[in-house]
Amino acid sequence: MAMRHWALAAALSLTAMVTLPAAASEGSRAVERDYVTAPLAPASQSAEAAARKSAGCLSCHEETDAPTMHDNPAVKLGCADCHGGDYEVFLPSGIGRDDRRYLETMEQAHVLPTYPEDWHHPHSANPERSYTLLNREAPEYIRFVNPSDYRIAEEACGSCH
Repeated sequence: MAMRHWALAAALSLTAMVTLPAAASEGSRAVERDYVTAPLAPASQSAEAAARKSAGCLSCHEETDAPTMHDNPAVKLGCADCHGGDYEVFLPSGIGRDDRRYLETMEQAHVLPTYPEDWHHPHSANPERSYTLLNREAPEYIRFVNPSDYRIAEEACGSCH
């Protein structure tokens, strides 16, 4: 009898584990977007061209680990080469993160998700189990958040790798 209760409890908990993630996405609504596909990342370019493709990004993202995320100084890539987005959008001076114009500027520069509620947009912290959300997203957004994702790595990294 105790074994039967254990088996029932195990089956119910497994059912709960399987249905909870599905229930969380039932209310998800896709937002229609006109994505602009970024060009393939170049195999080579001048340092000036790479800097131009990062300038707008760095008007907000002031502190980065390295200008290109590559340790080798021979690699000359701008932010938009790998991530996409609009590097010609600059944060106007004097605008703080509390200002609504900051969000407007960010949304002009960034590639936005198809499912913003699931990503808790405009917050930048990825939700738990974001890999399942990426399965429903546009390739342009996947490239923006993770250019090394195998679904998009050919476009973002393929000219060099």
